[in-house]
Amino acid sequence: MVQQQQPNSIKEVMDGMPQAFDAGKAAGANATIQFNFTGAEAGNYTAKIADGKCDVTEGTADSPTVTINSPSDVWLKIIRGEMDGATAFMSGQFTFTGDMGVLMQMQTWFPRQA
Repeated sequence: MVQQQQPNSIKEVMDGMPQAFDAGKAAGANATIQFNFTGAEAGNYTAKIADGKCDVTEGTADSPTVTINSPSDVWLKIIRGEMDGATAFMSGQFTFTGDMGVLMQMQTWFPRQA
């Protein structure tokens, strides 16, 4: 079994989202997820989930379903499995606005590669 290389940057995470997307788990889902990163890798990205696909672009969405505001290093640790997303949220390390259901489903839509 080949060990998946862990992402080293937010850009790698965002570029890898369409490949990590599990269309079967997201059947019927329609959501726009806005990511606003601060810190070392500040930037904005939009992930659109619709028709069994995930498209990621740089920039901001007009009316996202959920908006995630996070320091880039915190989000990288969550994606790498070095930090639990729920714990990070509860301890105030990132914030979100919008549909919490979408936020909760993201871990199902984008399963971690072992």
